Amino acid sequence: MARRSPGVRELRTGWWTVAAVTGLVIVDVVLVWSAVNSVQSAAANAVESRSAAPIRATPPPSAVPAIEPDFTVEPLSRVLAGADGDTAYRAITGTCPAVPAQLERTADGGASWQATSPADALAIQQILVDGEDVVAVVAARAEDCATVIARSSSQGAEWEPADELGSRWHLVTGQVVAPGGSASTPCATPVQLAPRDDVSAAVLCADATVAATTDAGSTWAASDPIDGASSITRSDDGYRLAVTGVNGCVGAQVVPVSTAPAVGAPGSCLESEAGEGATVVATAADGTVWIWSGEALARSSNGGTTR
Repeated sequence: MARRSPGVRELRTGWWTVAAVTGLVIVDVVLVWSAVNSVQSAAANAVESRSAAPIRATPPPSAVPAIEPDFTVEPLSRVLAGADGDTAYRAITGTCPAVPAQLERTADGGASWQATSPADALAIQQILVDGEDVVAVVAARAEDCATVIARSSSQGAEWEPADELGSRWHLVTGQVVAPGGSASTPCATPVQLAPRDDVSAAVLCADATVAATTDAGSTWAASDPIDGASSITRSDDGYRLAVTGVNGCVGAQVVPVSTAPAVGAPGSCLESEAGEGATVVATAADGTVWIWSGEALARSSNGGTTR
């Protein structure tokens, strides 16, 4: 038998050694690749899991508690309407049947007043002036306290019933009734109504907000509570609001309110001592603003900015 040379045996032994080492290296590479792939898969799953987690939303604004007003607007104890810079009508108001109709008229800027009340009417709630001679009042009928309109074409010298309630803005049992008869509830307790035209009006509410509509009461927009709010009237560019006991004024001021409604800067102070519900404001056809607060009466030709 031929003998293998030592060189051949050593060469073969070296080949197996190289093969074994190479195999180990390959196994190590496979293990490392598997480990890396496992870690990457786990990380991807974690990212996917985090992405799928629900996002908690911030509560909507409607969930924020409403701001409570500092006071409640009391029902008015008087009503006022201006015809022009010299002529105006006023009345003491209240509930039916406790309060009779007590309408007065001035033609000299408030220096003197003459009684001109309609018969068979109680608790005048609104005074409506149409031109120089025509005046109407929304009141309660004496026999049953139903809401009616009495009308005069002689500056209050003579009166007659008027079948025009359905064509006028008016308040009935906490609801606002627009011309045409559609009723709506802009707030829990409307205190006073200020119509501008057949589709636009504003309401001063007991919670000290002003609600305004431009579509005959189909929708209403409300302001924030207004400190000192007492009475509201229309104006050429929106409304005028009488406020009392605020802004350092011991008395009443007139504040512009837009149709939005948004509140503007207050006018000059009319010093007065008036109880709750005893401050009322009105706008005449020529733009004169009348304000009656306690025993004080004043007029303004610039929207209530100054007297």
